[in-house]
Formats: sequence, structure tokens, C-alpha cells
Amino acid sequence: MPIFPLEGIPKEKLDSIQQEIFQYCNQIIPRYIPRIEVVDYKSEGTYLIYLWCSAGDSGPYQAPKSVYVENGEKADKSLKYWIRPASLTTDAKQDEISELFDKFNSVPFDDRVNRKAKIDNIRRGYLEDFIRKSNSSLVMELNSSSLEELLLAQEVANETDTELDIRNIGVLMFAEHPEKLIPGAYIELIRFHSKEAEASDNFTEKTFTGPIWKQVQDALDYIKTTVIEQKVVKVQGRAEAERYFNYPYNALEETLVNAVFHKSYREPEPVEIRIYVDSIQILNYPGLAKWINLERFASGKVKGRKYRNRRIGELFKEIDLSEKKGTGIPKILRELKQNGSPAPEFDMDEERTYLNAIIRIREGFERIEKMSESMSESMSELERARMQVILIYLEANKEINSSVAAKLLEVEIKTASRLLLKAEKLDILKGAGKTKNKIYFRESCK
Repeated sequence: MPIFPLEGIPKEKLDSIQQEIFQYCNQIIPRYIPRIEVVDYKSEGTYLIYLWCSAGDSGPYQAPKSVYVENGEKADKSLKYWIRPASLTTDAKQDEISELFDKFNSVPFDDRVNRKAKIDNIRRGYLEDFIRKSNSSLVMELNSSSLEELLLAQEVANETDTELDIRNIGVLMFAEHPEKLIPGAYIELIRFHSKEAEASDNFTEKTFTGPIWKQVQDALDYIKTTVIEQKVVKVQGRAEAERYFNYPYNALEETLVNAVFHKSYREPEPVEIRIYVDSIQILNYPGLAKWINLERFASGKVKGRKYRNRRIGELFKEIDLSEKKGTGIPKILRELKQNGSPAPEFDMDEERTYLNAIIRIREGFERIEKMSESMSESMSELERARMQVILIYLEANKEINSSVAAKLLEVEIKTASRLLLKAEKLDILKGAGKTKNKIYFRESCK
């Protein structure tokens, strides 16, 4: 119990005492640093050092047998695991050490408390959006519940005597900038516009931040809008045309969700999406566990399911981003096969420090991709999107005019005419005939 009046610490000793505390903390393996705060009690010049020693998540911890040494004594620096039965501090026996390891290993990283996180890091709007998307019964309580109550109801925070402890899952799912508290908690996308790829300066970079579920949705929206293309081919003797895509959306969605779900958030590297002219590659760290056979994994036959981030899987399932039943790879295989695309490829190094999932472009889209390169700098994003529709139409038809293009794009004829004329000037299309009845075609169809 404190003895009043408080004497405090001389101001000139505050720095040296904090440095001494850090020196003692460096003797703990893994290193443990408590929260340290200097308090001017009642603003009267009475200085206190406030230590907040929360339970650590990286243990169990070891400390030297001798921390304080009297003059003339020899320090015993042998490391021990220490426990406190009742008020006694003693070194742990072998069975007690095993219990300590079981305790720490049973709590996955995403369910551990983030000691840096404050409730101010959580954005209520993201939490409410998630609750609505999940059709949770909490929707009825949004207007009457505080942010603290909602976080506790979602089991992403712990209630303490002083303030709320935010778990890593709360940071990942509801913080505006989770990467500031958990480095690497973002998605990096690079799109290469030429075959030279990394050897060229012709590429686009995008970074997706925010809650990880929103990162996935935003990245997929970008790919769906700017990368995915549909091709319609009329088959002789059949009423229905054959439709397929350069990349099936569902396969890409499942691959990206898997990367975000299975990434280790202890590592600072982000999930990477690399879009080449003939493939999309999604990279996450680390790779598969050593006990998983890569060939069986690639064929969708792995039965063991030990999840690295159990809570991410649970919350992703609530908004239909993940089924969490080991169905991810079979779904990717099925979607690619239905689209007529090549099977996915999975690449890892010997140490399995990364997993690179490669989705190849479907045969028949290569020429359209080449046209996209010439349009990348000369047309706006909207013009490029419209031209892709026209190019796909010309894969199944020999020619097009302004009237047909206007109906195809659902725009006015003069808008379609300007786009076709621009494509001719850029040598993407060839034109023939007078202005009023002018037709446009690909050179290979002439």
C-alpha cells in the first residue's frame, strides 16, 4: 500500500532509473518490456514511475537466477523458467515447464492481446459494417451499444479493471491502419504492362490498407474492374454462345482469401499480388507447414486442417469469405477447370518461407492482352474498359461499326464513334469506308 504523503523520485534520476529497468528487461528471454510512464502526481513535482506489466504473449519467459548481486558475490546467469505458487517465486520443474509451453502454444497469434493497440485505433464504422454484412443479431443493438460492448460481444477484446485490451484479431479486422500495429498487415499489388515485367518501368502499383476483409474486397474489386475480361464465342449449331474469362473471378477470390487467411502476421511482409501479361501470382509468407505434401496439396487432397489464424477464419466465414473446411484448393481447381484454364501452380523454396500461387491466363486472351499494352498510356481507364469489350466482340465477329459499338457499350453513337476513331489512330483497329458507314476491324481479320 502507498504511504502518504508520497515522496516520489528526484527528477534528475528518472532517466537513469528507466535505463536500469531496460537493462534488467534485456536479461529476460524472449525480451519483455513493460509499459513505462512517468507521472507528475497531482502536478506538484512529485514524480512517480508507473510500470504496467501486462501478461506477455511471446512466452514462456526465462530469467537469470541472479538478478541482483551483493558486493563480492558471483552472479549466477543460468536461465530458469519461474512460477509463483501462492506468494513464493520458484524455478519451474519439467512438468510445469511443459504446462507453460502448452499454455502459450494453445493461443494463436490472432487471438492474443496486442499491447500497442488502444480503443482509439478501432474504427466503429468498420465494426458496424462487418456486423451488418454478417447478419448478426448484434445489428439490433448497434444504436444502443457502446464501442467497448460491441468489441466484447465480437470477442476481439478483453475486459480488464482499467481499460479494454484489444486482441490482434480486433486490430486486423477493425483498425483503420492495422499495418501500423501489425507490420505486414496489408496487400501490395503490382501490375506489369509488358512482358519485360520486373525489368521494365511500365507498371502500376497499388497498396490496399484498412481491415483485412476490406483489403480483400477492394483488391478483388480492382482486379474485377480492370483485369478480368469475358470472351463470347458463338458455336455453330448451338443456340447459346460459349462464355469464358481470362481469369475466373471465383478462383482468384479463393486464392487471395487463402493467402490473407494463412499468412503469418508475425512476419512484416505483406501479401503480394503480381499481375503479369499472362498470369496472376499471389504470394504470402510463410509457405506450407513441413508436414504437408506439396503434390497432394496442389491436387486438393490434404485432409489435415491446423489453421494458423483460427479467429480470422471464423470471422471471414461470417461474411462468406471463407468456408474454413479445407475446401479452398478444390474450389480453385473446380473454377479453373470449368473456365477451361490451366491448373494452378504452387511454388515454394526448400525452407518453405513463402508460397506463390500462380494462375495462368486462359488460352485465347493473349492477343487482347497485347492490345492492352498499347492502350495503357493513351486511353483513360473508362476508354480501356470499353475497348476491351470491343476487342472481345471482334474475336467472334469480323467487323464493327459505330452503331453496333454504341449498342454493345450502351452509349451514344457519337461516343462510340470517337472511341473507334481513337483506336484507329493508335493502330489498335483498322478502318475502312466513309465516315457515315465506316467499319472497323482487327488487322488479322482483314
